[in-house]
Amino acid sequence: MDMGLGQTLSDGDFEKWADPAAGVIVDSTYDNTYNYWWYTYVYPMTIHAASQPLGAGPFCGIVGTEGCTAIPANSTAIKGWATACTVELGPENISVEGSPLVSYHSAQDAIGPCTMNDNLSVVALGDGGSATVTFDLPIMNGEGPDFAVFENSFNDYFLELAFVEVSSDGVRFVRFPATSLTQTVRQVTSSVDPTFINNLAGKYKMGYGTPFDLEELRDSTGIDINNITHVRVVDVVGSINPLYATYDAFGHMVNDPWPTNSYSSGFDLDGVAVINQNTNAINEADEAEVSFWPNPTADRLNISVASASEARLMDINGSTVATLTLHAGNNTFSIASLPAGIYMLSVDGNVKKIVKL
Repeated sequence: MDMGLGQTLSDGDFEKWADPAAGVIVDSTYDNTYNYWWYTYVYPMTIHAASQPLGAGPFCGIVGTEGCTAIPANSTAIKGWATACTVELGPENISVEGSPLVSYHSAQDAIGPCTMNDNLSVVALGDGGSATVTFDLPIMNGEGPDFAVFENSFNDYFLELAFVEVSSDGVRFVRFPATSLTQTVRQVTSSVDPTFINNLAGKYKMGYGTPFDLEELRDSTGIDINNITHVRVVDVVGSINPLYATYDAFGHMVNDPWPTNSYSSGFDLDGVAVINQNTNAINEADEAEVSFWPNPTADRLNISVASASEARLMDINGSTVATLTLHAGNNTFSIASLPAGIYMLSVDGNVKKIVKL
């Protein structure tokens, strides 16, 4: 017993070390009935607290608390969503030799908008896996956060985390400086306090994205923060075993729920939303590439092509719902009469996904 302990501890909140050989006799009594000496020993030990008071970290907290920076999926600040995705899947459990790769859904589930309450349309990345998404128009550095990454956590504290990197050419990527101040004495299995983490995707529950501000990367070399074409999301292996651990920008181990031992292990990417969009961007590297915006859209669709051509707008079943004649440059069409849903736009062999609100 440590009478000076000012924190109530429960099972799993602390670890202790004691050497029985170091026991010290502090009392003795002779039992006249049985002719035995009874000795009371004290074994010196150190108690290492492993719990952290909720909300005690230096960063903003859960959705709904003062100063929270979470971006809701239905925010009017969102101008577009990722329109293409490739994945490099990680294993279900990196510490198990021969562990199979995760297999929950596909890259297509990270494309387009996510909703406030659907936590099934995601792609699981596995331990150390990654997803790289691209956009019809680049992200640019503007006022406040420039984009947000969404995960599908079912509550405010079961947070599966990921690093976030950006690129303006798909080759050179720069990682946002992440911070994890979660204790590393005990392996997290179910709960992470968001006030101890910063610049890690997955900080908030389903329907709320973690924002990222390109201004933080202003001094980085090899990228144009006003022309970000790729965002890469890299699963954090949240183990505190140095053999598998990953580290934040300051050398701290990142401790998050691990292992989850499932075909859906690791970070679950729900979507990447664009807040500040470079609408003046032109893909000079490939003039045949079609550009369109906004996406998603409720009424109008702008399509830009280098030369006159014809486009087909198809529903999710592949049936043509509209044929569009395009002239070189920008074209604007009304799709307000179409039912809400997912459509595919085909122009000169390029097929793009469009979400009609």
